[in-house]
Amino acid sequence: MSEARTVRSYCRICQGFCGMRVTIEDGRVADVRGDRDDPLSRGYACFKGLQAVEQHYGAARLLRSLRRRDDRFEPAPSGDILDEIGRRLAAVVAEHGPESVAFFTGTQSLFSTPAPMMVAALAAGLGTPRSFTTMTIDQSAKWIAEARMGNWDAGPQRFAEADVWMFVGSNPLVSMVAGAGANQFAFADPVKTMKQARDRGMKFIVIDPRRTETARFADIFLQPRPGRDGELAAAMLHVILREGWHDAPFCADYVDGLDDLKAAVEPFAPERCADWIGVAPEDIVAAAALFARDSRSGMAGSGTGPDMARHSNLAEHLIQALNVVCGRFPREGEAVGNPGVLQPRRAPRAEVVPAHREWESGPRSTVHGLGRIKGGMMSAVIADEILDAGASRIRALICVGGNLAVALPDQVRAVEALSALDLLVVIDPRMTATARLADYVVAPRLQYERPDHTGFLERMFPVPFAHWTPALVPPPDGSDVVDDWYALWAIARAAGVPLRFAGRDLPMDVAPSTDDVLAILAMGDPAAVLAVREAEAGGFHRGEAVLAGPRTTDARFQLLSADVAEELKSLGGQMAVSIGPEAEPPCFQLTVRRHRETMNSTGADFAATWRRMSGNPAYLHPDDMTALGLTAGDSIEIGRGGVSIGARVQPDADLRRGVLSIGHCWPGLAERPLEATNALVDADEGVQAINRMPVMTGMTVEVRRTETRQMQAAAGAAHG
Repeated sequence: MSEARTVRSYCRICQGFCGMRVTIEDGRVADVRGDRDDPLSRGYACFKGLQAVEQHYGAARLLRSLRRRDDRFEPAPSGDILDEIGRRLAAVVAEHGPESVAFFTGTQSLFSTPAPMMVAALAAGLGTPRSFTTMTIDQSAKWIAEARMGNWDAGPQRFAEADVWMFVGSNPLVSMVAGAGANQFAFADPVKTMKQARDRGMKFIVIDPRRTETARFADIFLQPRPGRDGELAAAMLHVILREGWHDAPFCADYVDGLDDLKAAVEPFAPERCADWIGVAPEDIVAAAALFARDSRSGMAGSGTGPDMARHSNLAEHLIQALNVVCGRFPREGEAVGNPGVLQPRRAPRAEVVPAHREWESGPRSTVHGLGRIKGGMMSAVIADEILDAGASRIRALICVGGNLAVALPDQVRAVEALSALDLLVVIDPRMTATARLADYVVAPRLQYERPDHTGFLERMFPVPFAHWTPALVPPPDGSDVVDDWYALWAIARAAGVPLRFAGRDLPMDVAPSTDDVLAILAMGDPAAVLAVREAEAGGFHRGEAVLAGPRTTDARFQLLSADVAEELKSLGGQMAVSIGPEAEPPCFQLTVRRHRETMNSTGADFAATWRRMSGNPAYLHPDDMTALGLTAGDSIEIGRGGVSIGARVQPDADLRRGVLSIGHCWPGLAERPLEATNALVDADEGVQAINRMPVMTGMTVEVRRTETRQMQAAAGAAHG
């Protein structure tokens, strides 16, 4: 037996980017542990990253690419499959035009730096605007709020020096990512980070229908009814502006619409709307006082909670407005968070970047006429663009690192749409619900089998930091896997499509290496790039602090544009409706939650996950379980609109009564496909005007006990 060696690397399975000590034996990953010398994660490693051995060598991993033959899949050499895909793609374009092709870039694709850029290059080479990303599945409200209001060129304030932080529908102790307005940042080593911040005097406000893991650190915890985030943010703004706790000099210099906003939130005085929201009026006042009166720095940020709920675009706008009226941005001469390492070092300024409504110009969807944001189209229309767009419909779709069959709203219709494509290509290491519908499944290399660097995600780090890690092990013996970016390059070559990648024309006769492609994307200072590349697993690059420069424009935040004003007026009018009692069994308000064991659907089929959870658990308050005659582990069905999903019930005293909490993107087994909450989502309910985002959390469902645990037992045996 060869001697084992341990090397430093980074886990790239989620936003945590934890530093790892990887033990390699006989050319295989034998063990992974947190790296205590890593300056960010400090020895912490999340549950998902610790399953690297199963991820790489478990029976569920695809080691060869597959193509469909009638009702079955057969393995074939990856080169043959990629050539075949390219030829079929070219035929679709020749007959129906380039806009008949679409792309979806999923969450897992973002952790392979070259892949999203290669998707963009192939879409541009083909000439199709139909490119969708995971962000418009659940959090496009962040971008829309920023685009309607404007953003701050010097970025957000830094968590490490803040007096206060507000988490709205966000649980960074589980998700390992926190919000700062429209910005999100990696929240490595989350428990220690919170403890150390609290030890230096930082205060926390947490808003969530469940007393989450993060809420246990809260100085003020508000537990509203699901979907009332917009009203609660409006009530806090009402208090802040009524009491004069806003940053008046900042608003005078940088903000338009302050008086209009003050008038618009007048109906949201806490004493008027607290019952509607479901919290005490004095608690709303206390939260507003801690955030605006008693603190001088620190931001409000959200997770998926508000952005998947009712009135999501407005709720996110009002949350970001809290930061604007309180002036929570770096001023001239103050240090900014991360100016860039592998990316060009920024020279940010203390000024507003004007509102830019990208969706009002450029390409639009055939159905509903929706525009683009951040260069991508709105994912909520994917099914309609396949099924209802007539001659201009999507006929070919390439899905990279995503699981659309369970992520799109209205799972039944999503599956119908994906099944109706002339060509569906999925690049994924596992046979997901989406892969089972595909014509081709391309098996990619995994994180420790390929080189990678932080690339365009480095600004998620709150400090100047980057890493460039080499491939540590070869793929398993007998496998035929390829880098996901290479799969896209090979498809382009076979289709006869030239690629311009990050401003450079790629050779199309001989493929570049992965390191060559990564080097193209490392456009920062050459000395810093070289230092990262030569360091073991990357490292800090402190250098001199970058300070916010002086203002050069007179651009101002727009607090209350006409469409925001109309949405806020409509929201206020809804409070005139009788509240009624809390939901009572068998009706509940379903809210989605995250688990440490999974990231969306990734990790849900790990054997270690099943040993912990035995499927997707649904949580109820113990008193609600008693009312239904349920005990822990009982099988239940959760129904809405003629569709039901299965789960096993568990007690959670941290929930409000009348709320059911469940993971939102459970992948579903082949024999039990409907387990994701999106099966219960009505894609036309409460849709937003700009992104057609439906209500995906906070909807009313019915819960009933099932008579058998047979299906769950069979599922557990399959994973055990």
